[in-house]
Amino acid sequence: MPDAKDVILKHIASHGDHADPWAADAELVAPQGRIEGRDNVLAFLGVFHEAFPDLRLEVKQLLADGPAAAAEGIITGTHNGVLHTPDGDVAPTGQALELRWSAVYLTDGETLKSEHLFFDQMDFLGQLGLLPG
Repeated sequence: MPDAKDVILKHIASHGDHADPWAADAELVAPQGRIEGRDNVLAFLGVFHEAFPDLRLEVKQLLADGPAAAAEGIITGTHNGVLHTPDGDVAPTGQALELRWSAVYLTDGETLKSEHLFFDQMDFLGQLGLLPG
């Protein structure tokens, strides 16, 4: 049986595709809100992969204890696609992104049950040039 680290590394390597180990009743809590259910989580992550086609997550540290894990790292990408938001679409800015992130995970066997994702939204918007001057 894989441990939590294996599940998290598979999740990060999958880039939100359908090989991602999310459980059917998965939960993702992010600064934008709470998303429930595997299909909804994958759709939410897909928004970022569409907006940042070269999106990469680098893990700097990954700690696990039983089914629980925590990670921190750097996310990089270029805003070359449309970013769909609740307030409307944001056209590609061409801006590079390098953003620190952290997450707390809960796994169940080979599946990812829960991720609580943290990143600085002001840093995110600022790097894209979307903050008022």
